[in-house]
Amino acid sequence: MPARRVIFPFTNAQIGGSHVSSFTLGACLQSEYGVEVVVAAPRGSLIEQVARERDFTVWPLPEAPAFRHGLVAEARLLPGHLRLLAEQPPGTVVHNNDLSALQSWGPAARLRGLPVVYHNRAFNRTALPNVMVMSLAHRIVCISEAVEQRLPPRLARRSVRIDNPFELETGQDRAALRRAFEARHPKAAGGGPLIGFIGNFAHRKRPRFFLDMAKVVLELRPDATFVVFGREVDDTQEALERHAAELGIAARVIFAGFRMPVEENILVLDLLAITAIEEPLGRTPLEALMLGVPYVATDDAGLGETGRRFGGGLLVPREAGPEVFAQAVLQGLSAPDSGQWDEARRQARDALSARHHTQRMLALYDELTA
Repeated sequence: MPARRVIFPFTNAQIGGSHVSSFTLGACLQSEYGVEVVVAAPRGSLIEQVARERDFTVWPLPEAPAFRHGLVAEARLLPGHLRLLAEQPPGTVVHNNDLSALQSWGPAARLRGLPVVYHNRAFNRTALPNVMVMSLAHRIVCISEAVEQRLPPRLARRSVRIDNPFELETGQDRAALRRAFEARHPKAAGGGPLIGFIGNFAHRKRPRFFLDMAKVVLELRPDATFVVFGREVDDTQEALERHAAELGIAARVIFAGFRMPVEENILVLDLLAITAIEEPLGRTPLEALMLGVPYVATDDAGLGETGRRFGGGLLVPREAGPEVFAQAVLQGLSAPDSGQWDEARRQARDALSARHHTQRMLALYDELTA
């Protein structure tokens, strides 16, 4: 029996990279292959809203959003999940996009005899509770070699590596986007290069390192302006603004907040500086490559894997300090993309298309529902 319905459960409320990828998959499943897509998400969440905009079937859940429920909460939620998963049609798959969803929905799916997929997009600690949760999945989809290599051997036998889909709007008027950005942020209108940070303010994204690097760049390119797109996690915007002031560069830094779509953030930049470490997948360098914006990234984990596989920018050793990263940024600014990455861009678009990703996922679903 081929796959006929795919259920994507979520326990949190906000939209992140895993949601973007799963909704891209869902849209292609539904429009191109006639597979019904069901999104289960906390009632009133942004996830529910976006799922409705995509015309997915929505199960609004009467439960509070949570990064990960405790065991008592999971025991309380289990009967409701069992009811929702009762009498599902043949060809139904429960596709979990993070460990929290797998923990919350994997037991109910297993008890109902439904195939369970876990899309592994993170470097999960191999502590026993995590391993037990991951063991609920019949198959584990890994988004990169770096992620797959960190699975325990027993779970690695269930894994398959499938590239994330990337569907970016192309053909936007880059000059018009830049003018609109400069109108909102007059600091950007000085005529110098805009160098950007895009990501949440988690420690591993290294927003403070980005600001330290900016100070070094400004010593040689005082006309540069630095743009920070993101939202608070470990650090707050207020704390980062103080750090910029302490460095004496506050007048050259714009905190632009969290903005969607990401394409428009990247397209206003002259260079994207990706200072993160411990990234399971290098999504932002791929987005920059496809949009024709040069980047400099840390040569670590998924970022290094992506940079070496597809190209499009410069890689800096993980152990490098702000001074070395700044030199790479200056080098990237002096050698803009003039067509040298056209073939890499074409190959990336082909390999990472939504249709190609969906075909591989459908083959996996059909294997589980056979």
